[in-house]
Amino acid sequence: EVAFFHRRSHTLLVTDSILSIPEDPPAIVQLDPYPLLFHAKDGVTSVVTDNPVNRRKGWQRIALFALYFRPSALETVPFVQSILDAFKAGDRSRKAYFGWFPFTWAENWKQSFDALQGNKRPFVAPILQALILNRAPRETLHWADRVARWEFQRIIPCHFDAPIEAGPRQFRNAFAFLEQKSDERSPSSEQGSYLLPSEDFQLLRDIDAGLCKRGITPPPKEL
Repeated sequence: EVAFFHRRSHTLLVTDSILSIPEDPPAIVQLDPYPLLFHAKDGVTSVVTDNPVNRRKGWQRIALFALYFRPSALETVPFVQSILDAFKAGDRSRKAYFGWFPFTWAENWKQSFDALQGNKRPFVAPILQALILNRAPRETLHWADRVARWEFQRIIPCHFDAPIEAGPRQFRNAFAFLEQKSDERSPSSEQGSYLLPSEDFQLLRDIDAGLCKRGITPPPKEL
């Protein structure tokens, strides 16, 4: 990861460390809205109308997919059952994966997105939280402290929304997860607005455990 400070515009430029998720899909992904509408489906037989509400719904679910792989609100359908269900789909074209839709969303999926989006506040991607930066928490916090000394007023990351109207304090608070023990990840904690729901990390924790067990990655470190 690298960070640059453009002094004249008071702008922080980063690569992957900080993100902000817009509530609505960016214009570029609406050039072809089909993926948005596909992920707006609630089940294999769902028929989704192309409108701003469904585009937004699909975008928000895609964001959850991208950053958690499988958030707690996502339920996978057993493989054989998903194949049988595909025959019930209204659209069985190649574009629609021949009707295959191997997952369903629980009714509380929007709560997961709202916690992730957090009114556009900057945060560290769950993948980085669970699989990478927790390998070197002390070094990461030292780096975040150094960056937070710069007097920036906005952040431009390489992914998702930009610019993010945020300063050093919001940037540093995004790394608060490294200062919390795993059993203290609670929305009611002092810096809870920057802590994401623990239940949405389950798959990432399973991946982490598997990588550590096979000796592919070192285990996470405590401060």
